[in-house]
Amino acid sequence: MHITNLKIKITAFLVVVLTVISVSHSSAQISSYKIQSLFLYNFSKHVKWENANSGPFTIGVYGNEKAFVEIKANLENKQVWGQNIQVISIGASADINKCHIAYVPMSGKKNILYNINTRSLSNTLLVTEEDMMNKGAAISFVFEQSKMKFKISKEKIEQAGLKVSSSLISIGIPV
Repeated sequence: MHITNLKIKITAFLVVVLTVISVSHSSAQISSYKIQSLFLYNFSKHVKWENANSGPFTIGVYGNEKAFVEIKANLENKQVWGQNIQVISIGASADINKCHIAYVPMSGKKNILYNINTRSLSNTLLVTEEDMMNKGAAISFVFEQSKMKFKISKEKIEQAGLKVSSSLISIGIPV
């Protein structure tokens, strides 16, 4: 009976530890998405879209419910270029062209980046959570010395028919 009680206590302890680790990881991820949503908002203010004055300013999030919920909560009531920001969930690569900014978190990158022709993106800024500059991203979040930064390609932004401010280029890591 003593061994059974010990097993129960160890099992309970492991469940508590795993739960705490899971919650901590989830909180860190949500915090990361909150920071990324602020970056996305600032990107929207430093890039000029041809069609920025028609309809809502749309930011699409692909393949990650936590990222979608956090970004929507942080940006849905804001405005950019005189338009309300609308955050949508992207379900397929065809939905990307409906967005001013298409954000692809790490969990969705493999599925979507291989299915889209990034050269045909028109008027859409493609942003990824991981360094995917070689796969067509115009901006990619990266961590350097435990700080979130971003790589930015002026060439890819301009290929999408967008104009980017030199101030945004200067605070990013040019590629």
